[in-house]
Amino acid sequence: MCYIIGLDIGTSSVKGVLMKDTGEIEKTAHKFFEYERTENGKVQIDSEIFVNICYSAINELAKDRDIAGICAASASGNVLILDKNNRPITPIISWQDKRVTNEAKEVLGEYNNDKLYDLIGWPFSGRALPLAQLCYIKKHNPALLKNCGMVCMSTEYLYYTLTGEWGISASAGTPFCLIDQEKERYITELLEKINIDETVLPPIMPCGTVLGVITEESSKLCGAKAGTPLILGTFDHPSAARGAGVLKEGDMLLSLGTSWVAFLPVESRDVAYKAKTLIDPFLAPKGAWGAMVSVSSISERVKLYLNRYIDSSPQAYKVLDDLAAKSDKGENNLYIFLYDEPDDEVVLKYSKPDIARAIMEGTVRLLKNKIDALKESGITANCAKVVGGPSEGDMWIRIIEEMLDIPVSVVHGAVTGAVGAAVIAGIGVGIYKDELQAIDIIKTK
Repeated sequence: MCYIIGLDIGTSSVKGVLMKDTGEIEKTAHKFFEYERTENGKVQIDSEIFVNICYSAINELAKDRDIAGICAASASGNVLILDKNNRPITPIISWQDKRVTNEAKEVLGEYNNDKLYDLIGWPFSGRALPLAQLCYIKKHNPALLKNCGMVCMSTEYLYYTLTGEWGISASAGTPFCLIDQEKERYITELLEKINIDETVLPPIMPCGTVLGVITEESSKLCGAKAGTPLILGTFDHPSAARGAGVLKEGDMLLSLGTSWVAFLPVESRDVAYKAKTLIDPFLAPKGAWGAMVSVSSISERVKLYLNRYIDSSPQAYKVLDDLAAKSDKGENNLYIFLYDEPDDEVVLKYSKPDIARAIMEGTVRLLKNKIDALKESGITANCAKVVGGPSEGDMWIRIIEEMLDIPVSVVHGAVTGAVGAAVIAGIGVGIYKDELQAIDIIKTK
C-alpha cells in the first residue's frame, strides 16, 4: 500500500486529500485564500501568501508519510508575472478581477472571436482571464511584459516553487487563453499581439506528466519529503469528473463551487464546439472530450441573498437547508432571480422557509436553463453526480433532483476534485493504468 496526495486549488480555497492507493481517504485538508479587493475592481492575492497556504495543506496531508506522488487540479484563470530570476513582480490577478475595460479589443484589434473560441475552447469576453489581463498590461505597462522572465498562472508557480521546473497541461492551461487546445501549442499570433515570447511561458506537457520532484529546500517548507514526484494536473472540473467516475457519455458532473458548472463527457470536440460550451481535452485523444456550461460566480449571489434574508452566521448554509425543508416546491409562487438586486418589498412578504426554498430553487433554475440548452444540441445526461460544498446539504440534492428530473448522487462531496487529482497522480507514477482502472478500484472500497 502507498499514499498519494491530490489538491483541488479553487478560487476561494484549496482542498486536499491523502488517499491510499486502494481508494480510502485517510485525511483531508481545507485552507482558505483571502483576496485583496479594491474599489476600482482589482481582485488579487500576494503570490507568497498563496504558496504558503498551499504548502500548509500539503504539510497537513504529508506529515509522517511517504508519498508516492502529488498532483494539483486548479480553477486558476489568473495571471502572475515574474522577473528574469523567477521572482514575482505582480500579485496573482484573479479571474474575478474587473479592471479590464476595452484593452483587449484595442490590443487584439479585429481578431475574430469565433476563431479564438475554435482554438482555445472557451468563449472570450475580452474582460476576464489571463489574455484580457495581459492586454491590459500591454496597454498600460508594456515594459512589464518586455522585461519579464515568466508569465504563468498560480498553480504553475506553485509547482515551480516545489520543483524548480516549469510546465502546464493543455487542460490546466485552457483558461490561460493562449493555447491551441487541439495542437497543444501556444498561439503565435496572440503572443505577437501582446508582445511576449513563448520562451517566457511554461512548456506545454501532457496531463499526468511527472514534472519534477520536491526539492530539499521546498521539502522544509511544505512537509513532503524531498524527491516526492509532482505530477501535472488538469482544470478543476475535469479532475472532479475523474474523481466522481464521470467518464462516459450520458454521465454528468455538477460542480457546485464559486461558479456552478455542469460537465458532460462527449464523443468529440466537435460536439462540444457546436453547442458553444466550454471545452476541455479531458480523456482525449483516447477517450471523451469534456463539455461545460457555467453559472458564473453564483455563490456570491447566493451569499448576498442568504445574509440579507436568512442568516449571516457561520452556520448560515445549514440554516438555509433546514428552513427550505419546511417549504414545498414553488411554494406561494415566490421566484428569485439571483442576479437581480434584492427587492425587500417583494421578498419580505414571504416566510423565511419560503424565501430559503426560493433562493435554492432560483440557483438550481439558472443551472437547469444551461443544461436544457445543451439538450437542444443533443448533449444529454441520464444521471448526475454532485460535488462541492453544497453537495453536503440534503435539500440542495433534493431540489436538484426534482428540477432536473434525473437520478442524482454524491460521491466524495467537497473533495471530489482533490480525489480526481490523486487519481492523476496515481496514473502518473504508475499505480493505476488509467482512469477506468483507478475508478474501479476506488468504487469498490
